[in-house]
Amino acid sequence: MMDDNKCIRCGRPAAYPIQALEVRTLHVRSLSGERRIQALGDETGGAVCEACARAQLGLSSDPLKSAKPQLIRFGAVFVAGIAIELITFFLLKGHQIGILLGIAALICGVLGIYDALRKAKEKAVSLRALPEKEALEESAWDVYLSEVPKKENENDLTYIPVCEKTLARKNGDLMILYHLLPEIAVEAWKKLHKEEQSNDPSHSHVQDQG
Repeated sequence: MMDDNKCIRCGRPAAYPIQALEVRTLHVRSLSGERRIQALGDETGGAVCEACARAQLGLSSDPLKSAKPQLIRFGAVFVAGIAIELITFFLLKGHQIGILLGIAALICGVLGIYDALRKAKEKAVSLRALPEKEALEESAWDVYLSEVPKKENENDLTYIPVCEKTLARKNGDLMILYHLLPEIAVEAWKKLHKEEQSNDPSHSHVQDQG
């Protein structure tokens, strides 16, 4: 159980209490494609201190620093692509499979670097557009997300913030923002607004038919 009086990251006295609704997603792969099985978990929460929120805000305001882990990862993929191409050219006499693997790694590396920088830049711009109070609250949420579990057994764990901004959203907004199945978005909206939940067991787990 998390202590709401202590920062989830450093353990110092907290300044930003956080509540969240957990979403569990199981990806099922078959010959017909991939589908998702989704269910809402419990409300969970924690807290973040002002120092950690400010540190996160400073990090997120610098796209290069905030994207550094992704840049290193995809940079390594790009370098691996170059290495595969060189080995293929000089040692394997231009073997077609080696060339294709190298090209695939190069493309993956470039696209990964581009996407990481784009998202980091968009995040920095959005934070700079907010008043400091809101920017710190957003950064506190980012700290929280970085510390909570992302996986439980085969399920991916994601989280919906329980706050005024979320409560003002419609279920369609929740579906898009948090990658929810339509039925789960409706259920999440009801749960966020403390409406009575149906006792029908079919509402506890929903499958993506796509």
